[in-house]
Amino acid sequence: MKLDPVRKLLKRYPRIVVIKAALMVLKSGQKVDAKSIEEAISVIMKAEKSRE
Repeated sequence: MKLDPVRKLLKRYPRIVVIKAALMVLKSGQKVDAKSIEEAISVIMKAEKSRE
């Protein structure tokens, strides 16, 4: 049985970041898969770095 992409990504990223990214993907109407969530995570991380 395959793990869903959110559970798989929870092993590598903090829970709040993964959930926020998954919600961003859902809100944009894209398919929720590991690739789209990781792209959203990179957007979140870049935005956080620019704040500093």
